[in-house]
Amino acid sequence: MTGFDPGRLAPPEGFRRIARRLERAGHEAWAVGGSLRDAFVQQIGGGADPKRADWDLATDARPDEVMDLFPRTVPVGVSHGTVGVLDGGVLYEVTTFRRDIETDGRHARVVFASSIEQDLGRRDFTVNAIAWRPASGQVRDPYDGLADIESGILRAVGDPGARFREDYLRVLRGFRFAGRFGWAVELGTDAALREAVDGLAVLSAERVREELLKVLGDLKPSAGLDLYATRGALAHWYPEMLGLAADRDAWLTALGAVDAVPAQTLNVRLARLVVSAADTPEGRAGVAEALLSRLRFSNADRRHVTRLARLFLPFVGPTGSAAEHRRWLASAGKAWEDVFALHFAGARAEEAERAEQAERYLEATRERVRREWLEAPPLSLADLAVKGDDLLSLGVSPGPLVRLLLDELLEQVLEDPGRNDRGSLLGEARRLIEIGALTEASRPGRGSGPPPRRR
Repeated sequence: MTGFDPGRLAPPEGFRRIARRLERAGHEAWAVGGSLRDAFVQQIGGGADPKRADWDLATDARPDEVMDLFPRTVPVGVSHGTVGVLDGGVLYEVTTFRRDIETDGRHARVVFASSIEQDLGRRDFTVNAIAWRPASGQVRDPYDGLADIESGILRAVGDPGARFREDYLRVLRGFRFAGRFGWAVELGTDAALREAVDGLAVLSAERVREELLKVLGDLKPSAGLDLYATRGALAHWYPEMLGLAADRDAWLTALGAVDAVPAQTLNVRLARLVVSAADTPEGRAGVAEALLSRLRFSNADRRHVTRLARLFLPFVGPTGSAAEHRRWLASAGKAWEDVFALHFAGARAEEAERAEQAERYLEATRERVRREWLEAPPLSLADLAVKGDDLLSLGVSPGPLVRLLLDELLEQVLEDPGRNDRGSLLGEARRLIEIGALTEASRPGRGSGPPPRRR
């Protein structure tokens, strides 16, 4: 007998209202899945985050009956028996008891079932196959999931091989649960996980991406991510990580740095993992672009992570000049704080003595860079006191030389922001035009013109 006390459960009042209404209409209403799992983990001091749990309901009521009972509903998955019920602005999923009759590794064809026990029998792991009926206080735990939680074991419901073949996403869910709670994977389940990893190839990119984001949102994503590597799952969706994972020490160091990034900045955590997978700015950016494109991240997320990967190195230091810090800010823009977060995470993953020294170095650098940023210096062509039309009025022909001249003026302004004056810049532009300092041959890599300044 476990120490689970259903009397200590504290679901949201909206959940209780929905459950009461279903029961008064003659239906059963059960809390199922992650909400109960996390509540028991919390009861035994396992550190689950109660704010993350979704309090969903399972019922014998059919979807049309649910929609008739509640005035505000959303058909989130009626074909699979799920209706969203809105209460106080919160959406609760109410799902009719189901059982699978056919699966293909990605999707299941289900029919409605008559009992909560049948519904629990289709779930992935014993820790998720628990139900509680608020009206009576009854708990249904046909697969001893509560005992597994208490023992710290992740075990599949029934035949583990069959469970994973039904939906290969369960492989990734297994990594996430075992990593999040620090559970040992039961031997038969572990063997089936390893055998099932090849089935990950049939999953959609969107489902794989969402699992990754859930892992990255954990307090310590390193545990779940390490299971991706040790159970052979990287090859199918994360081949860019294989080289890094082959060096065990480097892989664990990289994961430690990911843990050190605040959990609310998922893109920065992802960038922190990416920067360890290549040695050059171009290589890091290439890894980020390939990985995020494969997983169909939004264009905004892909651009941001790729930019962070490219900006990671070369970096700045506390002894650099103000002009050097402005040039770096010109390239980093608003992403500069995220780049510092990548470096702080790497420092915190070091041994204590080295971490303290590295953090002091970074703090000193960040303070100098922050002072420059707060001064709001001109950092881009848009900040210049002259525009392309001004140069055209001086007789410069339309084309690449306009941009080349603007770049040179920006370089001078980065060196001395006080020069960002329309009259001064027009005068400098006339001087450069008169002496022929800027020609097509002077562009980087062309002819014998003066070498380009450091950007």
